[in-house]
Amino acid sequence: MRYSKTAEMMEHFPYDVHPNPRVSQIVAVERMEMQNGLVTLELPTGGGKGAVGMTLLREGEANGEQNLHYIVPNKTQVEQLQQQFPEVKVAMGRCEHKCLYYGPEHPFRADEVPCLLLADCPHRVNQETGETFEPNAEPCPYYREKFLAKQGGIVVQTMAFYLFTHLLAKEFEPADRLVIDEAHRIAEVFRGALSYEITDHHLRRSIEFLQEIGATEDARKLKRFLVVMVSLIRKRRPHSKTLLENDEIIQLINILAEVDDRKLKTTIAAAIKSGQINTVEKREILKKIETLIYSLRRYLLSLEYSRFDEKRSALNYTYAYYEEEKSEGQKVQHKLVVKGYYVAPLIQKVLAPKTLAMSATIGNPEYFGFETGIKSPFFAMESDFPPKNTRIFLPTDNADLSFNKRSRQDLNRTLRRMIRSAKRFAKSGTRSLIVVNSEEERGKVISFSLEEGLDLVSYGKGIHAREALARFKDGEGDALVGTAAHYGEAVDLPKGLAQVIFFLRPGYPNPNDPMAQFEDRKFPQGHKWALWKWRVMIQALQVRGRNMRSKKDKGVTFFMSSQFENLLYHAMPEELRSKQVFFKDKTFDECVAEAELLLQ
Repeated sequence: MRYSKTAEMMEHFPYDVHPNPRVSQIVAVERMEMQNGLVTLELPTGGGKGAVGMTLLREGEANGEQNLHYIVPNKTQVEQLQQQFPEVKVAMGRCEHKCLYYGPEHPFRADEVPCLLLADCPHRVNQETGETFEPNAEPCPYYREKFLAKQGGIVVQTMAFYLFTHLLAKEFEPADRLVIDEAHRIAEVFRGALSYEITDHHLRRSIEFLQEIGATEDARKLKRFLVVMVSLIRKRRPHSKTLLENDEIIQLINILAEVDDRKLKTTIAAAIKSGQINTVEKREILKKIETLIYSLRRYLLSLEYSRFDEKRSALNYTYAYYEEEKSEGQKVQHKLVVKGYYVAPLIQKVLAPKTLAMSATIGNPEYFGFETGIKSPFFAMESDFPPKNTRIFLPTDNADLSFNKRSRQDLNRTLRRMIRSAKRFAKSGTRSLIVVNSEEERGKVISFSLEEGLDLVSYGKGIHAREALARFKDGEGDALVGTAAHYGEAVDLPKGLAQVIFFLRPGYPNPNDPMAQFEDRKFPQGHKWALWKWRVMIQALQVRGRNMRSKKDKGVTFFMSSQFENLLYHAMPEELRSKQVFFKDKTFDECVAEAELLLQ
């Protein structure tokens, strides 16, 4: 039986998928209606955010609006939404499509080929008419999907794809309505999408290629850039990531600005058309040249915005890295990495008049707004999950695992404690998720698990993180281990798949990390630490929510570093702060016993 419609917008709720909407969903829809579709909502983990977002978009579709977009951080979440709501259209990036240009004997992905330079591709789909370059040719899957998405309706896509098509390429009309799911991640995704590497290996190959086709002047300019780049990088310590200084950035900009990208594009197009270039043999280097040509102006702007000066604070940062000597088979020895940072204004540019930003972890809306530029009215929805089904443990005998204070013994002792407890839980049929924050820590967990006899599942050695997760869900192993980047969020482990979660330590940045160096230079100490604290609180909430996906789930989370003491309690929703749920006055062994009582 349908819940009585307390808001007009509830008429567009997807009752076909959720016949009985939850109280939190109804309240969320009422908030959207109250704010005319421009709102930020913190919805509880497992609270059915997809149905809330689809309500806003279905209402827009019923009103005849055309440009309706639902964006999520990654491909897996796109596929989940498509399965849940089959009527939506999907638009994916080049990496998710095969290229037809080279024929079936060369099964390349579209992002592995110099697509923009292959102007004679018979499969290219005209984005105005939908017709292929050559009549009756099989349409390019990437361009065909993008064309269909432009025809209107509800389109689900990744955040990165939305950024490139709406802001950088401006291929789509501005959105009428936009739903941002897992909105706390949009700044991180945009930063990743606006980052790039310049390596000595690719520069050398580009120089050789340009010399082959007679573009000697451009080859000379790139060679000069390479020489200066390597000399700047070699001033630093090897194996360390170090920010470039203003004068170094200016020196690189002045050289790169001399390259004429329009002339270069014409020269290469002519060489391809005349057959001077074998597009199969030269595919990889053509792809690199294509990236250089079509992104040169963005590269220059990104470098320019990496400068600190008296008039403005830097919006990006650039760091250098090199290996003292190349190992066997290694191609890259020196590289510059330009990272996007202050993306809030860019995010604001692609928001719609009616934008719903949703996440289970918004936390402090002030810091959320600073990171994302999304400053719409904020409301937090209470969870209707029973608190009695969960426990949060912060043992009194935790060691401090921060970089500056932990000893090797502290770290190893804590890891073994987690592994032995996971093995103990496994004897009663309870499986565990172990979340760490570095690959070094993950490697130690794998090594110690072999010694302790814990049946562990993880990725590596040709196994991707997604594949390891699928194996674990299918019943393999007693515990799953991964970094927070892989398993800290957007991973569902309901119905007892991993009733115990061990989270090693909060993800405060390594002081030697370039982004930490940049933020240390950019912000006052108080603001910097408050921002870092907000991020680790969001991370802790996300990790804790991996095994609590429905009202029937039971699960516990162990937070294993004393670093959590000053932030964890206040990070939790109010209903999880009671003494019956949040344990901060028991030893680790006592916490394990309490967990066993609940999970029995």
